[in-house]
Amino acid sequence: MDHILDPLGSVSAGLAALGASLEGAVVEVRGDRGGCGTGIIWGGTGLVVTNAHCAPRGASLQVVANDVRRDASVLAYHQHHDLALLTAPHARGPLPEIRDPDSLRAGELVFAYGHPLGIKDSLAMGIVHGVARDARSGSARWVVADVRLAPGNSGGPLVDAEGRLVGVNSMVVNGLGVAIPAPVVARFVERVLARRAA
Repeated sequence: MDHILDPLGSVSAGLAALGASLEGAVVEVRGDRGGCGTGIIWGGTGLVVTNAHCAPRGASLQVVANDVRRDASVLAYHQHHDLALLTAPHARGPLPEIRDPDSLRAGELVFAYGHPLGIKDSLAMGIVHGVARDARSGSARWVVADVRLAPGNSGGPLVDAEGRLVGVNSMVVNGLGVAIPAPVVARFVERVLARRAA
């Protein structure tokens, strides 16, 4: 029996290590209108990406990073992609490597990290169904996966088995998790920072 359980123990340890590696790159996003979401520390320090619906216009926001809760503010929205970029100077952490959605294959394992239903630092496993594309441009619009998401997962990372960022979890459609592809998120952040630097 031990020879059967050994590989399972290795898999379990690997998943626990994956969750631990994401813990320092993810924050809680809280608003004064109730509810909370998840955010990804972007670029090492000071910036957090989350869903626009986690940071509604006019709301007072706080970001919880490394057990420290402080005020945050919105730098920009991309409503079409349900994205918001926040400034939170106390948020520091590594940005996972970005995965090209064109390299994803149906059946690959993916993992959603976040704070569903108020349960901090939760990891859920699922499989890729496919990549939905924009009808006009043909570019990746959504990554669709059979992964369980709940309120609190919004804005958190969807990663592959190597910890690479596949997308930002956004919503559930017909029981399937839907994420904004990581390169779309990266382009949004780059455009915002370029405008601010101009």
